[in-house]
Amino acid sequence: MAVKFSPRQRSYIRKATTDHGGDPSETVGELNIIPFLDIVVNLIMFLLATSEYVLLISQIPSDLPKIARGRSKSNEQVSTPLNLNVTVTDAGVLVSGSGGKLAPGCTSIDTAGSRAVTVPRKGKDYDWKALTECVVKIKSQFKDEDTVTVSADPAIQYEFVVAAMDSVRDKGQDELFPNVMVSVGIR
Repeated sequence: MAVKFSPRQRSYIRKATTDHGGDPSETVGELNIIPFLDIVVNLIMFLLATSEYVLLISQIPSDLPKIARGRSKSNEQVSTPLNLNVTVTDAGVLVSGSGGKLAPGCTSIDTAGSRAVTVPRKGKDYDWKALTECVVKIKSQFKDEDTVTVSADPAIQYEFVVAAMDSVRDKGQDELFPNVMVSVGIR
């Protein structure tokens, strides 16, 4: 005996017996690791490239002492480098070198170790002309030197550091210390 189903029942049976393949999250399959490997390879390439660049930047040039036979140079032949330092502070400008700090007025080396500045401040302004004159005196004694290190207190404005750099670099047509290095401040 054949059972007669209504169209609604036939539709329900058709839907219930059809295999839909299941939910994709329920199927067990392989994990696609290709995108993960792409990211890992790119990361490794980036780290290798940047580590080599960092090594190039962080190298410190150093020379080993030379081994030689015979007599060493006499005291006349050995010259001490100037190591000129210009430091901008609230009180004025300190000028120092290998021999020590210069006394106020840039006349002699301050052997007393006082805290006086070489070129004192004039009110709110710095005396940049006096600093240039002081550097001219130093350049007349050390003609071969061309390097100066400029530093400043952390509270000093950047425009004063730039003005100090300009004052020690050149005087009109004369080139004083063209190689200016900037150093961290003091406190």
